[in-house]
Amino acid sequence: MSNKQLRIMFVDDDVITGKVMKRNCDNAGYACQVFTDAENCLNKFLQVGADLVITDLRMPGMTGFDLLSELRQIDTDIPVLVMTGYSSVENAVEAMKRGASDFIKKPFDFNELQLMIERSMKAAEISNENKLLKRRLGSRRNRFGLIGDTRVMKTLFDTIDKLAEVDCCAVILGESGTGKELVARALHEHSPRKNEYFVSVDCSRINETVFQREMFGHVQHGVNDATLNMKGLVEQANGGTLFLDDIGKLSDDTQVKLLRVLDEKYIQRVGSTTQIPIDIRIISASNDDVDLLLEQGKTRADFYSRLSVVSVMVPSLDERRDDIPALVEAFVLEFAERYNRKVQGYDSVSLHRLCQAHWNGNVRALRNAVERSIILADGPVLKWQSDDDEMSVDNSILQFSSDEFVSLVELEYEYISHVLNCFKGKKTKVANVLGIDKTTLWRKLRRYDNSDEHI
Repeated sequence: MSNKQLRIMFVDDDVITGKVMKRNCDNAGYACQVFTDAENCLNKFLQVGADLVITDLRMPGMTGFDLLSELRQIDTDIPVLVMTGYSSVENAVEAMKRGASDFIKKPFDFNELQLMIERSMKAAEISNENKLLKRRLGSRRNRFGLIGDTRVMKTLFDTIDKLAEVDCCAVILGESGTGKELVARALHEHSPRKNEYFVSVDCSRINETVFQREMFGHVQHGVNDATLNMKGLVEQANGGTLFLDDIGKLSDDTQVKLLRVLDEKYIQRVGSTTQIPIDIRIISASNDDVDLLLEQGKTRADFYSRLSVVSVMVPSLDERRDDIPALVEAFVLEFAERYNRKVQGYDSVSLHRLCQAHWNGNVRALRNAVERSIILADGPVLKWQSDDDEMSVDNSILQFSSDEFVSLVELEYEYISHVLNCFKGKKTKVANVLGIDKTTLWRKLRRYDNSDEHI
């Protein structure tokens, strides 16, 4: 365990027990905050956090069971120890079901509790290490460096899975900023060629006059018969993957030279007659209308036919709007860490605008917008308004009827339920979006649950 002082929150409506606990923790070197009710503990936890929480189960108002459930919504990893004078097996079982790390009966011996604290912290440390490893290995929602859980993204993931293990040429199609190079890298990194180089070539930037030298390399002859062999991009990718981005910009002559490499499987460096065998997989990409390029003769049919054994379509952001909240969340975390900004995320209106905006630059443009928001942030809650006055965005969050009317209570309930559903029940994120604190949200939900109206 770290040498950092352990921060404990202790909750018990018995004042004497709290004082004894504080004294014991001070002696043990723990930083302990004592609360006589769960609601105050929850509020403080939302503000400053803690390393471990110990709570009584049976208390007036918000019970230890309620606090445990709320803490698990906020932080699934924090160790929570529960205690009660009602030392029944049923209480222990119920507490463990709700996510308690361990259970102790009152009155307790502090030495026994201290062992429980150390054991729980060690278990949490191991759990966090395992979760970090799994996160690095990737998840279904963030696979191949691509974030998405919509139907079109699941289809894309399945296509990558199938195509990665097949050593054939492929062309990736999609609008600018959709992540075509990420798809190409995923195909390489999950293929048998993954231990070799992935070489990316931006075809729109290749200088036609030095194309052969850049692509195939060259031999430079010096004095005293000295020679300098320079590898080109194709040779650098030998054994691995050559990614040709924006193939619609290649000239006819360039296409012929690359087609010859595909057919003959060897190259010659400029200034040399030596034939060098080449074993590469070519993955290409284009954001142009390929059919139009073929029709206009800008792309050769034989060249494109060799490259496009399989075509992969990367969806635009308009086709996967339900992924925008997850993308925004990931970008906020990324840039908040990069620029050392303490931000929570966007307010509900801004998030709605982000989700409804038409992103001409797709994911890249959305990412840039989030980055700007964080750089220019004035506080923890981000706001966003499009700079494009002509951008078609429906800024109204709710659609109202002129014929049917509901009470404000019903309206509030419906909207909170909608936001809860959008964030899959994560109450901390929901409270941030709604602009209220977690305790207020908890009270509202409890009121709805106890209401006889059953809205």
